Amino acid sequence: MRTYQLETLGDPSGIVERDRQPPSPGPHDIVIRVRAAALNKRDLFILHGSYPIPAKPGVVPLSDGAGDVIAVGTAVTRFRIGDRVAGNYFARWKSGPITPEVFDQLGCTLDGMASELAVLDEQWAVKVPAHLSWEQAATLPCAALTAWSSLMGPVPIIAGQTVLTLGTGGVSLFALQLAKAAACTARSSC
Repeated sequence: MRTYQLETLGDPSGIVERDRQPPSPGPHDIVIRVRAAALNKRDLFILHGSYPIPAKPGVVPLSDGAGDVIAVGTAVTRFRIGDRVAGNYFARWKSGPITPEVFDQLGCTLDGMASELAVLDEQWAVKVPAHLSWEQAATLPCAALTAWSSLMGPVPIIAGQTVLTLGTGGVSLFALQLAKAAACTARSSC
């Protein structure tokens, strides 16, 4: 199986292609055939060593990816072979205020999606709707969820409000689309 590992911080030459044995799932794990992965600004911060959470040595990069389940562990209850899934950005964070115990992130402290096959605990994945392409689904965990949380979080936007985004990155573009869908005026400031 082909995979990539972040072996040296600084620039893309530090990401090295490796061959590994195909993984077998643990009791609560699923094995995903990665069909698409997405690059985020946060992945570049990790690469350059400027992210606030240090990367695990030799980590498989990229938090965002989507694929189909090809193997399940003996205790898995949430997924079946053939299900379309995406990984969760903060794999261990389920709800409530975030605490240091749940800071683990795919592509940083946990192996991410820059691989032909990825192994995730079944709690670290969500089902992907059939109408989304692999590429669309792969963009959702980081940028889209950040935009959604910003707009629909503790004080959700209300139709008619103006939403201002900074720049034209992934989070801003998702925020513009979500604001329009919520009948808000959306503006971008570069």
